[in-house]
Amino acid sequence: MKVITDNAVAKFLNSYLDRNTILDEFRPTLVNSLTAYSTNPDQIVPPRIVQQSNNSNSDTTHVFMPCVSPTEVGIKVISGGPGNNSKGLGFQGCVLVIDEITGQLQAVINANTLTAFRTALASTLGLTKVIDINDEILLPELTVFGVGLQAYWHVKLTLILYGAEKIKTVNIINRSLANAIKLKEKFEKEFTNVQFNGFSNGEEEDDSVFKDHILNSSIIFGCVPVSIPVIKEEYINKDPKWPKFISLIGSYKPHMIELDLDFIKKLKSRGVQIIVDSKTHTLHEAGELIQSEYKADQLIEIHKLYSENAVTKDSSYTDPTTNTTVQKIVGLSIMDLSIGKLIYNKAVDNDIVCIPNF
Repeated sequence: MKVITDNAVAKFLNSYLDRNTILDEFRPTLVNSLTAYSTNPDQIVPPRIVQQSNNSNSDTTHVFMPCVSPTEVGIKVISGGPGNNSKGLGFQGCVLVIDEITGQLQAVINANTLTAFRTALASTLGLTKVIDINDEILLPELTVFGVGLQAYWHVKLTLILYGAEKIKTVNIINRSLANAIKLKEKFEKEFTNVQFNGFSNGEEEDDSVFKDHILNSSIIFGCVPVSIPVIKEEYINKDPKWPKFISLIGSYKPHMIELDLDFIKKLKSRGVQIIVDSKTHTLHEAGELIQSEYKADQLIEIHKLYSENAVTKDSSYTDPTTNTTVQKIVGLSIMDLSIGKLIYNKAVDNDIVCIPNF
């Protein structure tokens, strides 16, 4: 049995990842897990348990997310709340990887980087169906809202897949300018051929300093847990000559929205489907879809894009009026288990503790 720390997960990913491993190993693993989930959703990903702490000194919410698929068995446990946030802890969690035949515990993996990576990986599944990695990117900027690990991995995976010759500029937008600059400086050390900009979208800030950058972006990532949209309709380039892709991962409760509802409602009125990881889960959790009253038959799950009878991008999920595609990811335990199991099988590091007779 292995105990894999967050540092070990990050070190493994940073040393092992390149365009080929993403395309040949990580993405097929995630697609296969989402395809398996679609065959029997309720049995493979049973209902999660969400329980408020019964400790009078805690405001933490605990979430238990099981998975029982033919090839992935285990559970993800995450906990968080205002108290954690005030201490700078955020969500805390782990993934238990269990042998699908014997039930033996194979690994305990810190969920921090694993969660951010698998979510960003899922975002790239829709992205590359809209903007092929071999095509020229006609609006050569990428904009991300947020500065956390989710934002970091969304940008990093996209730059690895497309390269600096196609994505010329990355814009990081956050309420705190200092945190946007901090992430900007981190990226500048990793990708020396890309221009990185940091902007603040706080209440007192003038959005004219970054609006044109978003209008020049083919790719927009929303990675902030907000209830007032940060991606406004006026920020999106409406010219149908340019394909645009927007992936939203920040909202995880019905009252939360990242993207302007008026824009989403216009997509709905034109019969444009939203790409999702799970119809059931997004319709219970994603404020954008709930508040715009999207229904299950107006959504398309990611695995469908990779099936033998995959729909083409211009037939259902890309708006012909603006050439824009929207994707919403809420996350499933099978995503954590499939990628966690891959890391368990491949990662070797001094930070990994091996216990032979657990």
